[in-house]
Amino acid sequence: MLRTAVMLPVLYKFRFDGDGSRPLLYLVALALVAYAAWSGYRNADGVDDKGKIIPATAQQKRDRAVMYGVIGVILAAFGVYYATDLTVPFLGKGKNEGVPLHTYGILLGAGFLSAVTVAAFLARREWPGELGLKRRDQIMDLAFSVFVGGIVGSRELFVLVNWKDYIARKPAEAYSTVIDLIALAGLALAIAFRSRLSKDLATKVVENAGQWFVYVMVGGRVLMLGMTGGGLTGLTDMLGGGLVFYGGLIGASLASVWYCVKNDIQFMRLADLAIPTVSLGQAFGRLGCFSAGCCWGKPTGPDAPFQAHFPGAHSTQTLFGTHSDTASLAWSSMADDTRYVVERTGEVFQQMVPDSVQISEWVRGHDHTLGLHPTQLYESFGQMIMFALLLTARRWRKFHGQIFGMWLMGYAVLRTSVELFRGDRERGTLNGLLKSNGLDALASVVPDTAWYNISISQFISIVMFSLGASIIIIGLRYRAAQPKADLTALTAAA
Repeated sequence: MLRTAVMLPVLYKFRFDGDGSRPLLYLVALALVAYAAWSGYRNADGVDDKGKIIPATAQQKRDRAVMYGVIGVILAAFGVYYATDLTVPFLGKGKNEGVPLHTYGILLGAGFLSAVTVAAFLARREWPGELGLKRRDQIMDLAFSVFVGGIVGSRELFVLVNWKDYIARKPAEAYSTVIDLIALAGLALAIAFRSRLSKDLATKVVENAGQWFVYVMVGGRVLMLGMTGGGLTGLTDMLGGGLVFYGGLIGASLASVWYCVKNDIQFMRLADLAIPTVSLGQAFGRLGCFSAGCCWGKPTGPDAPFQAHFPGAHSTQTLFGTHSDTASLAWSSMADDTRYVVERTGEVFQQMVPDSVQISEWVRGHDHTLGLHPTQLYESFGQMIMFALLLTARRWRKFHGQIFGMWLMGYAVLRTSVELFRGDRERGTLNGLLKSNGLDALASVVPDTAWYNISISQFISIVMFSLGASIIIIGLRYRAAQPKADLTALTAAA
């Protein structure tokens, strides 16, 4: 039986209350800015359609270094704002919360770095000679765009899934998300139909789409905060909240497509190379979910062979045994859950039934959750299997996009299967999504307790499976339509 007595949501929290500890924080912040600028400067070179490296001009390198450096400054400023009580320009007096080392963040970072490292290694082998070295470096450069795209996409899908809640509590972020989607759609159409634009305009759109979107995203939030009566400090409130993996996948994919168009890289070929490493990163990420107690499963009943109990704030500790005062997300959510559960069977009901107890009362009284399916571990294990299988399957691929299509189909099946055991209502359902958008008539067609009231992730899985199957079918048909070499004359001559 799995239990979480050693679960550590926060490994350690660094405090910067004294003057002696703050110089270290400043050095880390400066190092972040310097690394961001250096990364932009180093990877400013381009590649033409024949794979030849096009050296960037000194001005292009400086411009790219400045852009990356500005992003680094913004990140460093938010870090100092949260870690200390110093007054940061435009943000105000800091929150003095220190720098907590969240297990989730560390495992998520480990997964991301592992995926990027493996992808860079595969890129070096995929393309020969000097081009392989350049592609390896480009993978490292692409990692930054994928990271930003993944975070933005996962956050914005979370806002959309929880639209009603955000309209009520954080209208500025809700409306800003709509602005982001409109801007994204406009940029995507401009890139897709760039052949109809003038050459100069098409080049500018492709080169600057990423930074233009960032400008819209930041500017839209500042504008919405001003219109809704919030100050710039409201930007920090937008940093908290949840993330949705599918949104991150969509955002990272869009960032990858843009990067491939910009650098004349075949997207499907790059996707075949990189997509197995997504499973590797996600295997680490789901272990992080387990440590934080998010994405949890349904109650199992006390006799289930696999179950996990996620702790409340009074039970969690840091790596050094001190009290962390950080409850698992599962406990925090279930502490407000007004539904009822039959502890003996794990069945959940909307109203009281014989032998049932209210979930919120039970978890508050025990300071840990009921026994739940460790769905995070289910998916982590499945992702590792997918990584190994797809990495092996690359040896027998027949066309570019085959591995990508197989991953889309495989992950859709895995995610849909795991969703059957999920118990967190925060991920949203079709009924909840329709209600949150005021479509009560349609919501009544999909009752909350109906078996076909699937989660948002299951709905996206259906779309993903269809897309993956289409890629495979189109690829096989295209390969079958290619003319076969006639070797009869060569055989007769021999």
